[in-house]
Amino acid sequence: MTNKEEPELPEEFADQFAGRPDWRERLSKSRDLGLGFAAPGGQFTRALHEACLARRAGNLPGSLKGQSVVELGAGMMPHGYLIAATFGAKNYLAIEPYYADVLLKTLRQAIEEQKHLAAEIPWKVSSDDMLNALRGIPDGSVSILACGIEDCILPDADYKAAVEVEIARALSEKGVFASSHSDLHPKGLREETLEFQRIDSELKDRLRLHRKEEAYLRQQANPFGREFDLEKG
Repeated sequence: MTNKEEPELPEEFADQFAGRPDWRERLSKSRDLGLGFAAPGGQFTRALHEACLARRAGNLPGSLKGQSVVELGAGMMPHGYLIAATFGAKNYLAIEPYYADVLLKTLRQAIEEQKHLAAEIPWKVSSDDMLNALRGIPDGSVSILACGIEDCILPDADYKAAVEVEIARALSEKGVFASSHSDLHPKGLREETLEFQRIDSELKDRLRLHRKEEAYLRQQANPFGREFDLEKG
């Protein structure tokens, strides 16, 4: 990725970087560590959050109810947490090795601002890289979000393949791996692919919903029964 392709820092979170190293310096350090590209991220997750609220994300919202949700490469914006909290997840873990300090601040800010819309759920931010963090998660225990985790930000093909193996291992029998504009594609899972149009935009994002057999068959048998009702909760 060249400098011209580096994403711009969202204006609403620019003040979170006061007194800290410039975010482009973090990009350089991430390359030196060899664990991926420290893109600030957040735009794809925000688009998915808005799509869930507008019922444009298929059955993803209903699939998160009661689940422990892990977000890979959460970046510095809180939208993964908001997806989990709004749609009834049990708890939320953000994995973010480069912007964990910024994410902690934006999460606390979002929880305070959104408390009238969604009750706070237990949450944690891990500064580990995604492969090591996934290896610490028990088998069959979580649902997983990955937004904007494209090949260009991952270290190499071997790392990507290892992450995909861990996703399939850690995925709950009743859960979902939601891969929005992401190149992570674990093997051995049933898959549903759709596109959703962004709110107030002509742009469209690709969303893949991966499930283990039990969850896939349950969803196919009752495709609308698991849809989350914003009014009833």
